[in-house]
Amino acid sequence: MGELLGLGPVAFAGILLVRVFSEGGGPEALVGLSLFTLLGACEGAIVGLAQWIVLRRRLPEIARRRWIWATIAGAATAWLLGMLPNTVMSLIGDGGGAPTDFEGVWLFVMAAGMGLVLGAVLAAWQWRVLRRHVAGAGWWIRANALAWAVAMPLIFVAAGLPLPDDGILPLLTVAMGIIAGAGALVGAIHGAVLVRLTRAS
Repeated sequence: MGELLGLGPVAFAGILLVRVFSEGGGPEALVGLSLFTLLGACEGAIVGLAQWIVLRRRLPEIARRRWIWATIAGAATAWLLGMLPNTVMSLIGDGGGAPTDFEGVWLFVMAAGMGLVLGAVLAAWQWRVLRRHVAGAGWWIRANALAWAVAMPLIFVAAGLPLPDDGILPLLTVAMGIIAGAGALVGAIHGAVLVRLTRAS
């Protein structure tokens, strides 16, 4: 539920920002990068709180503030790194462009690779907290990398949906459905690993 609620609205706002800032350069690109990083922090706050509400039942010694701030830092860093290449391309005048500049299977390969790396980045901040309380905490990083590698292609599909002739509402409905599904998938994968880790502790 945390990933569904955290990723859904945040990623959708991100899709809108991509459409606004993908053609801009200079100051527009930097504003877009800042807004994406802020969106990542918002997602991290929602997800971190949802995770801690459940996590405290098994590991009550983990402080709420520590876990949530670790999640905020991880999510903001992941969004920042994810958007940095596009921002740099915009700043040097190559246009940057949205992820949909890639076609066919390469779009999904790139998206999965991005998810693999950024999922690990996100989880590394939480791992610094988790490793003090559970054995085998390194599996948390692997689980997040796998979860985001699976879900990121779905997010790219949603981001690349063409704007229909009859208005934006159909696009909103379909994109939100895809993104919500991706968020639920992420939570299901790394949530299952977190359950095993806490049972073994």
